Amino acid sequence: MHTVSLTATGADKLQQTAYSYSLVVALPHFVQQMLRQQQAFFTAQYGYVCGAPRLCIAHFTAHEAMEDTLLRYLQRIAGMQHALSVTLNNYSSVPEHTIYVRVQQPVCFQQWIQALQPIDNYISDNGFPHLQTMQRAHIPLAAALPPNVYRKAVSHYAQQVFYASFMATEWVLLKCKNNYSNEVPLCKFHLL
Repeated sequence: MHTVSLTATGADKLQQTAYSYSLVVALPHFVQQMLRQQQAFFTAQYGYVCGAPRLCIAHFTAHEAMEDTLLRYLQRIAGMQHALSVTLNNYSSVPEHTIYVRVQQPVCFQQWIQALQPIDNYISDNGFPHLQTMQRAHIPLAAALPPNVYRKAVSHYAQQVFYASFMATEWVLLKCKNNYSNEVPLCKFHLL
């Protein structure tokens, strides 16, 4: 009989792998469709491929070994938060690189952001940077644009209208190793 000895080194490396996490609002199907249509137009018009539409509440980095605790915290926090009415109204931009859909009343997310303080404490106590929260909630239509594409697009979108309203009833935690192109949903959290 052969015995196999496993060292803890592989397990330690797995547990010490840092990932990026984004907490986003689950967008209803009809809103996703509207945004994807706009992104398809953007790609056809300007030759720039857009990322998946998402309304990010917070972003943070943590070790994979911290996930279970983070998920428990988020489950508890989400269970105490009420769903919110969200209105998307027209386009705006961050000069020189992003065209986005505005959230009409971004202050409505402040209660959610304040409720995430235990997450911020946990990750910073473990040596990671503080939670990055969305101070002005929006949904990027196209980000990290080259300046020439941005200048063409901003004049077009300044004249366009976009409107949608929905109840935000779920959060989704997305996990990513290197860049945002390979984000995977980790868990959904239902709000009151």
